[in-house]
Parts: sequence; C-alpha cells; structure tokens
Amino acid sequence: MSEYRSSITKVRGGWTKDKIKKELKNMSGSSGDIIFYREIAKYETPEDFAKNLFYHGSGTFISNLKPSIVLNNTSDFGGGSGDKYYGISLSKEKDIASNFTGISSTGCVAPVLLMKDAKVKEIPEISDANELEDIIVDLWNEGIDAVIIGDHTCSFSEQEIVILNPKCIVAGKPESFKVFNKPKMPSLNKDELTEIWLDSSNRYKNAALKSWDEHNVIFKNKYGRDKDIKSRWSLKQEQVFQNHLENVLKYQENKKIVEFIKNKDKKEKKSSSRLKIK
Repeated sequence: MSEYRSSITKVRGGWTKDKIKKELKNMSGSSGDIIFYREIAKYETPEDFAKNLFYHGSGTFISNLKPSIVLNNTSDFGGGSGDKYYGISLSKEKDIASNFTGISSTGCVAPVLLMKDAKVKEIPEISDANELEDIIVDLWNEGIDAVIIGDHTCSFSEQEIVILNPKCIVAGKPESFKVFNKPKMPSLNKDELTEIWLDSSNRYKNAALKSWDEHNVIFKNKYGRDKDIKSRWSLKQEQVFQNHLENVLKYQENKKIVEFIKNKDKKEKKSSSRLKIK
C-alpha cells in the first residue's frame, strides 16, 4: 500500500461503494507550481518523470481534481463521456485529453503528474472507466491508486489511466483554448520533459520562496512582525532539493559516458571500414 493511502480512513470490514464515495468527497488532487515541481524533483531520472506525466482535459478550469462520482453535475468534469465514475481520467496524449470538454465552447487541459511510488495496476481488458465500478471495491481493498485501462498499443487507444486515489496526483499549470477549430495540441517532447526535470528543483525552490515572501507581507501587515524565517525554507525542503541535484549530476555523468562509448564505437567502425577498403 502506498504512502498516499496512509491518511485515508481505516474502515472495519473492508470497503463498500458507499464508504468509498464518502471518503472521496473529502479527497482531491493537488495543484500549483510548488508541489508540482517538488514532486517532479523526487523522480530520479527524466525518463521516470516522463513515464508518469499525463494530461487531463475539461470544459472548466482545472485545479484540484476530484472523481466525477462525487461531483454535482457533468459540466464540472472532463476526461470521460459525461458519465460519473469512481476515478479521474487522464491520457498520455495531450491532444486526446483536450478533446474531453463536454458541450463547453471553451476547454482547458493541464499536465498531471502521478506521484512517485503510487500503486498502479494494468487492466487492458477494460476499455471504459465506467467498467471499473464492478471491481472498485476490490481495487480499494488492494490499495490501488491508479489503473491503466485499455490496450495502449492500439492506434485508436485513448492512452487512458484512471486515478482512483486523488491524493497521488498533482496538476500543473492549465492551458485554456477555444473548442471550435481547436488546433492539434502535441504532448511535451522528450527534450522538453528532460529540461523540466533538470530544472525542477530550482523551480520548486523559487516558487516556494516567492510564496513565503508573499504570505509574509500579508502576515506582517496583519500582525506587525515577520513570520519565523526558518519556515521560509525547511530542512525537509532542502533535502528534496539536494537529492534532486545529486540525481542530476548522476544523470549528466551517465550521459557523458554513453556519449563517449558511442563516439568510440563510431571511430572504431570508421577505422575498420578504412582497413577493409585498403
């Protein structure tokens, strides 16, 4: 069971659909630059980060996501067919996610990060998120945070993952667009994702310090004194920052070794080719 379920209510006799709905009413995903970049920085390589980045589309503004089963009306959620179900649908492809806007004339799409060590299960035989209702109790009893559904190798696949536990995701900055004549919206490419990962700890620290300074102004105006300076950047935050910098160094060193080997192989092949010609 992942750490993202540690704060979930402990139930006697196992989960039921009613107990799950009650719990989900008090749960939502996170959003904002601070936590978004902090969670990216926890991934050890840009490949691991890229593997766990998805997109959510909606006809309304995207912030703290909740499963549609606990929302009041269909205009509040996207990533699905308009039916309510026990999860939040994300797609690996930004353009696919941007199509889930319902009947709204404007849409919104945002990158959504599945946090490190979330417990994920693959169920390729299920192609619609609604079908998870038949096994939702079993999935909750197993402690599953997210389910990859459908055959993602199929050319018509929506590349869908359904988030059962909102506490294991964080939404990044949303992007709005007009639905009519919407241009194609490509996902971030490998180079862009690598650049984000490399700079994630710096973005995290800058966002955290900026937020603290802004809140300190409000605090000072109200109480006539500054907040405790130790809370501006804690040891726990610094540990995340330093761990990421160490992983960046390892990544860059490994990249240099790989490039060295590739260049060496090229030189050897050229040398061998010249000998054959002679």
